[in-house]
Amino acid sequence: MKNRPRTRETKQRRVVYETIRNTYSHPTADWIFEQVRDTLPKVSLGTVYRNLGVLKDEGLVREIYGNDRRAHYDADISHHAHFICDLCDRIIDVRGVKNIDWRTLKDLVGCEVSDQNVVFSGRCAGCQQQEPKKA
Repeated sequence: MKNRPRTRETKQRRVVYETIRNTYSHPTADWIFEQVRDTLPKVSLGTVYRNLGVLKDEGLVREIYGNDRRAHYDADISHHAHFICDLCDRIIDVRGVKNIDWRTLKDLVGCEVSDQNVVFSGRCAGCQQQEPKKA
């Protein structure tokens, strides 16, 4: 999280944030925009994007890039990893994954780590069931 002073809360920002908090689907900006328009019909897509940027900078939402190469948003900023299905592109929260000890990374490659995101990929349970069984 960047050390920036918190910006003032606006009605648009509050509605964008609540929209993300009320879903577990890791939505895209386009989906968020469509949902926010139900409450704020005159909101623009640009306003939604600007507010997503502020929420991300303030550490209130996390940005995850899916297989579709689009940003998806998660308001659950607790420690957890993500699983992205290679077939249906679904993003699933994964709990209980231990943090990697990256304190020595600076000694290994000269990098200073500020955050850690773990993403697993493969086939979700639903896609595994849909695959035909091999004989």
